[in-house]
Order: sequence, then C-alpha cells, then structure tokens
Amino acid sequence: MMSPQEVTEKLETLNPEACLLEPRDVYDKALVDITDDPQDQWPREGKVWVAVYDEFECLDAIMSWLECPEDEAREWFSFNTSGAWIGQGTPTFRRDRLD
Repeated sequence: MMSPQEVTEKLETLNPEACLLEPRDVYDKALVDITDDPQDQWPREGKVWVAVYDEFECLDAIMSWLECPEDEAREWFSFNTSGAWIGQGTPTFRRDRLD
C-alpha cells in the first residue's frame, strides 16, 4: 500500500489527468494505490492509470466530515462518490475489510 503522497506523485507521472476526490483534506487519507486495470462498473479505456481509494476509509472520512451516521455516509458515498462518473480518470474503490 502506498501513502497518499506516493499515490499523487505516481499519478502525476503516469496520468496527470487522473481525478482525485474532493475535498482532498477529507479524502486523501483514503487514497491507497493506483491501477491501470480497475475492476468497477465504468466503461473505461484500457491501461488508463487511476487512483484507488479504500471504500471503508472513505466512509469513515464522510462520517467525520458530515458528522453523520454510517447509513447516511453509505448513501452519500454511493450517490456522490462511487456512483459519480467524471471521465476516464474517475477513481476506483476497493474493499479490504470484511463487512
């Protein structure tokens, strides 16, 4: 796993057009890796490097940021974050913890 700083530095080299979640001060702690083979629902071109965020860390960040319970954070995440296509540089998410 890479640090958020390492991720942003790699992306700057491999794909400066890759999108990062905003606000950065909320989401950067959930930034864990990069990939050129995201396994998600989006119709991507091959071999485009994108940011990888940890879904659970995103939920924790949203709960803290919006001061809301987990169910509201999940709804926010689903609609405004993981469910938002913003082009080929759209980040992807991974789930490392067990539910």
